[in-house]
Amino acid sequence: MSAEDKLKALEAFEYEDNTAELEKQKAAVSKANSEAAEWKRKHNALLGEDEKKKQEQEEKFANMEKELSELREAKRVSEFKAKFIAQGYDEALAEDTAKAMAAGDSAKVFANQQKFLDEYAKQVKADALKKTPKPTPGAGGGTGEMDYAKKIEEARTNGDFAAVAYYTRLQAEAEAQAKNE
Repeated sequence: MSAEDKLKALEAFEYEDNTAELEKQKAAVSKANSEAAEWKRKHNALLGEDEKKKQEQEEKFANMEKELSELREAKRVSEFKAKFIAQGYDEALAEDTAKAMAAGDSAKVFANQQKFLDEYAKQVKADALKKTPKPTPGAGGGTGEMDYAKKIEEARTNGDFAAVAYYTRLQAEAEAQAKNE
């Protein structure tokens, strides 16, 4: 068949028009929906007082269950928060971590734990620096030299043999340096 023959065949083709049937079906569906709504309205109007009370009680019970689950969740978060604060977390980080833990978000829990550990390490270093004693004025005779013999003797009396070895090595280095000058 040539293209012209195909065009003629398509122009000559007549199909059945179903628009009237479609409109008829749409009207039937619309009527059925309106009848169902009317029956539902009538049914609700005919419900007895007991059935209405039963529906109200079911709604009330559902609301109470929802509130109970929210309270349980808040209690879990509160317990977790208290435990984190007891471990040394600040309140905001403890709250955030507790919520993440209650929600099961382990990635956030671990991220917050890493933040805490970093802050804790900084705090420990700062505390150690604060507790480090300042050198006493005049120690070493003012020339920057230390009395190694005295330090070695103190370490021996305290039983700190690591300090004895340290001060002995420093004394030997100081003597070698003095000879080279």
